[in-house]
Amino acid sequence: AVLRAAHLDMVSLANNHALDYGTEALADTITLLDEAEIGHAGAGRTVEEAAQPAVIETTMGRIGLLAFTDNQPEWEAWPDEPGVLYIPVALRDRRATDLLARVRQLRTTVDFLIVAAHWGPNWGYLPPPEHVSFGHALIDAGADMVFGHSSHVCRGIEIYQRRPILYSAGDFIDDYRVDPVERNDESGIFVLETDQQHCPSRLQVYPTVIEDCQARLATGAWAEDFALKLRRLCADLGTPATWHAADGFLDIPISDARS
Repeated sequence: AVLRAAHLDMVSLANNHALDYGTEALADTITLLDEAEIGHAGAGRTVEEAAQPAVIETTMGRIGLLAFTDNQPEWEAWPDEPGVLYIPVALRDRRATDLLARVRQLRTTVDFLIVAAHWGPNWGYLPPPEHVSFGHALIDAGADMVFGHSSHVCRGIEIYQRRPILYSAGDFIDDYRVDPVERNDESGIFVLETDQQHCPSRLQVYPTVIEDCQARLATGAWAEDFALKLRRLCADLGTPATWHAADGFLDIPISDARS
């Protein structure tokens, strides 16, 4: 009901908590999402189901979502065993090769393709080198956007081949104690605009903060401090961004970014 109230159409289930309550609870999750008509990807009753994309029809075309994780290898789905779509972030691994093939195939049937990657450890503002090369490979295979998460902090955004790679979106909702240095209470609402050819044209990030156990839009100095930090992290990846204080968003014009 919460997801429906938020008008969420698709979710990724590939993460290191998908089987916290066992395989029966995972099956219940999938059933409830199906009943609510919310698309899902990244976990399933079999590996084939876990590898299936979520696809929705919109007035702007067909949007597809593939999802994977390199966390919890013991939860890897198999032909006769439920679990997550476990893909090591290693381009020579057979499972990574299979994922890239699925990206290429799905790209021929959708207008816009998102790959959600729950990858790497919990902390760190800089993307590991293997994430950069893997993210580039996903874009080269046909992904229009890489949506990364796992690290509890927001990392810089790279524009590669005019496609955004979010190496980590941070924590929109979190029950951890807030770290005073690596701020796991900061994230954002990422609004991606596309042109009539379904190509990304602009990304706007509205800073959010977890306060009093609620996700809220950040305001004032809090919003500006986060936005300037994210702008520096983006600059390190060759991505220019402009903070619009009056409207409360960080603007990333994709056509102006290094590709």
